[in-house]
Amino acid sequence: MKEIEFKNVTKVFSNDVIGIENVSFEIEKGEFVFIVGRSGSGKSTLLKLLSSQIEPTSGNILVGGIDTGKLPDYKRPYFRRQFGIMERELGLLDDRTAFDNVSLAMYATEQPARLIKKRVGQVLSTTGISHRALAFPHELSVGETARVLLARALVINPKIMIVDEPTANLDPDASWDLMCLLDDLNRLGVTMIVASHSRELVTIMKKRVITLVSGVKVLDEKHGIYNSKAMDIFEEKRVESERKRNQKL
Repeated sequence: MKEIEFKNVTKVFSNDVIGIENVSFEIEKGEFVFIVGRSGSGKSTLLKLLSSQIEPTSGNILVGGIDTGKLPDYKRPYFRRQFGIMERELGLLDDRTAFDNVSLAMYATEQPARLIKKRVGQVLSTTGISHRALAFPHELSVGETARVLLARALVINPKIMIVDEPTANLDPDASWDLMCLLDDLNRLGVTMIVASHSRELVTIMKKRVITLVSGVKVLDEKHGIYNSKAMDIFEEKRVESERKRNQKL
């Protein structure tokens, strides 16, 4: 069953900077998909488009059969509640404990107060960080912070997890532990879309891998690896040269 569809999606920012260009793919419910590529290849842009944090310049994005471009503004906050978003930009509040940081996501989605304590405790336990529930962000290690961010994304019971560079700045052991957590969640039925720069983890996991180069999808492989094209400067120049030729036509 198709859960996500990108149909010829292009995003152009100010000053004609291309985020992604003419990208198409489908993701089935319950899939685990890596998005890989160099810095600036369009990974974060793609994730933000998926969750309607930004809008495409052209093309269509469908989630659960709903065309996001046709959603009225008043429905967008409710639409976004099906996503759990874990990204470095959405950091923890320094003056709140781990427990309070996670509970904020439930308050933001108007969950009943009587359910919050129980649900937050559950996800802190699931992510292996319940013993640090009363710690403040400055008291957490980098790995512990990542787990709290994951717990915050999970607490609203999302259908789809959007995860942007989850292992950045983590040591190899913490990176592997976090990736195993994401895999476990996926096995429970959560659709998992992960942007990652980690060649080793992507290759070991053997999931579907979509490779972006200069905003263009150049590979889409089932049980793939971190393909060398993702970091190949010559592939990047080829894509950019082809783009310039097409613009002149």
